[in-house]
Amino acid sequence: MDFLKLNHSAVYNTTATARTSRRKTNGAATAALLIQIAREFLDTSPTLRKQLGVSLTDLAAAEKVRKDLLRKAVPLQ
Repeated sequence: MDFLKLNHSAVYNTTATARTSRRKTNGAATAALLIQIAREFLDTSPTLRKQLGVSLTDLAAAEKVRKDLLRKAVPLQ
């Protein structure tokens, strides 16, 4: 039983040291991209838009939010 405990802890230690560093994310740019993808998808699918209860006014408001987010986003280098 002690062997299983030692082996189990060794797995966690190797994954923690093998983890690579993550690049810096830009939350505003990511949110803007997700809004754009959803808006394009709902623009091309009126049936889905109707099922979800999303109006064209909602899509226009989402586009306005997307543009505001892009203005706030810091360009990634």
